[in-house]
Amino acid sequence: MPTAPKAPARQFYIETYGCQMNEYDSLLAGKILESNATQTASPAEADIILLNTCAIRENAHQKVYNRLRELSRFHKAGAKVGILGCMAQNLREDLLYENLPVDFIMGPDALRNLAQLVDSPTADTGRSFLNLSRIETYDDIVPTFEHHMRYRDSKITASVTIQRGCDNFCAFCVVPYTRGRERSRPIDSIVAEVQALAESGVKTVILLGQNVNSYHHEKARFIDLIEALLARTTIARIYFSSPHPKDFPVELIDLMAAEPRFCNQVHMPLQAGANNTLRRMKRNYTREEFLEIVERVRARVHDVAISTDVIAGFPGESDADFEETLEMMRLADFDSAFMFAYSERKGTIAQRLYPDDVPEAVKKERLARMIDLQLKRSHTNNLRYVGQVVEAMAEQPSRRDASDWIARMSNGRKVVFQPLSVADALPGSLVQLQITGASSQVLHGKEIHA
Repeated sequence: MPTAPKAPARQFYIETYGCQMNEYDSLLAGKILESNATQTASPAEADIILLNTCAIRENAHQKVYNRLRELSRFHKAGAKVGILGCMAQNLREDLLYENLPVDFIMGPDALRNLAQLVDSPTADTGRSFLNLSRIETYDDIVPTFEHHMRYRDSKITASVTIQRGCDNFCAFCVVPYTRGRERSRPIDSIVAEVQALAESGVKTVILLGQNVNSYHHEKARFIDLIEALLARTTIARIYFSSPHPKDFPVELIDLMAAEPRFCNQVHMPLQAGANNTLRRMKRNYTREEFLEIVERVRARVHDVAISTDVIAGFPGESDADFEETLEMMRLADFDSAFMFAYSERKGTIAQRLYPDDVPEAVKKERLARMIDLQLKRSHTNNLRYVGQVVEAMAEQPSRRDASDWIARMSNGRKVVFQPLSVADALPGSLVQLQITGASSQVLHGKEIHA
């Protein structure tokens, strides 16, 4: 008796918006789905189309809405469309009831439900999966090297999420409402993932969390995790993002100063430089306390690079408050910064308590001044390397010119150079570079023989 033909495997497509943690969640989603479906690089080939979304910036929302309209033709042809991530959690009513081509929405803590969507392709139209968990860390779902490389240009760098959620409730931030309360992965799970990546050729890991220095699993703290990764893995470089200034431990600084593999780069969000604004933001530190941490890090860690986040035009920010932020940026002398104009987010403390009273034109003008200040300081800081010989890790060809390569110093600075050696041997190798020029964004150098 002839056997029935086997049904073709279902195919899924994932598109990611927002931060590195969203990229990691897309890795988890792919890992969950691949047991009974295959991933495709084209939405035109997919039975299930997933947009993994961000709720931090207004332009991210608009991108998703525009993209949904573009995907409507595949939805009409029978593909199921789902919205994952923070935007799904935060704008559930809008997404399901605005006549958009959306069949289901799913928050960051509900990804395990994806498997049933493949098994029951028509059962969940109009459904919401939005539970916030106090325990879900997906520690048993470990993305492989192949999963990581789907989301990175560099084959030697990977990001690993070590905690989920946040307990800080900063006034401008939706994360506690979209990703839930803070909980951390077990050390053994993180160590196993990092070592597997190292054995696959990854040289650099970036540890991700909303507040990594509050990592706490059972009795283990963040410094215990770093020490475990140094002792139990062969990974060459360890970075982390982002710590909260209110609980930055001194012993972490000492470990960074002592261990070359624990790299000399710190991303520490300032958000505002005026105590009045920091208080309304509910950041739980003062400008003086922030500056004390910066000075301590610079005094103890050789050639450290410090980057930050800053918001212009938070509700109630006066001209004097903004000038204090600019002064703070000069005093801290950041090497780089991510700078944004304030954008009100649904469900935040700021939306409930503070009118968005800084005019858009003022926000834009303040942001422009902030960017101008930082670009000049970044350029000045980069110029001090001109003439020096530095060691950097070669990563990948430059997007602008394939004959150029990008290398990264241990403090995160990028150097553009033309290699002397065979390109196939370059990724992950350490090269000696004499710095010949600098912009506000990158250094330029030429390779020399050691």
